[in-house]
Amino acid sequence: MGDKEQRIKRLDNSYTESKTLETFRAQKHKRKLKRRMQFIIATGLLLVLLVGSSLIKSYISLQELDEQRAIAEQELESLGLQQEELDYYISLLENEEYVAKLARSEYYLTKDNEIVFSFPDDRKPDHLEAGEEGDLSEEFIEEDD
Repeated sequence: MGDKEQRIKRLDNSYTESKTLETFRAQKHKRKLKRRMQFIIATGLLLVLLVGSSLIKSYISLQELDEQRAIAEQELESLGLQQEELDYYISLLENEEYVAKLARSEYYLTKDNEIVFSFPDDRKPDHLEAGEEGDLSEEFIEEDD
């Protein structure tokens, strides 16, 4: 089939050459426009990816900061409760009767003609329960016993 002669003859004149040249130029122009459009789309996608990645990083850091804020708020609330408890014990220590009672119970100080009995099942005084286990005042008191 490839050996068949073409039935349509091409005319070689200036009009056909100009039309052929015009169609060739139009095809070349379309290719150029297509490449330019592909470049613009690729550049746009690259920019979108860059902006999107920075937005994702910002979102992740925001989530981490929210978690840290929540932890800090819990710690602040805990410290507020501990502060209230310590303020309560400070107010107790301003009361002379309580200080005298505390000195008698802890250091076995007595009034004149008073006898102190100590039992092993005695519980710790209130002010020792107020501090944390690693508190220096508690360690100091335990070492003196």
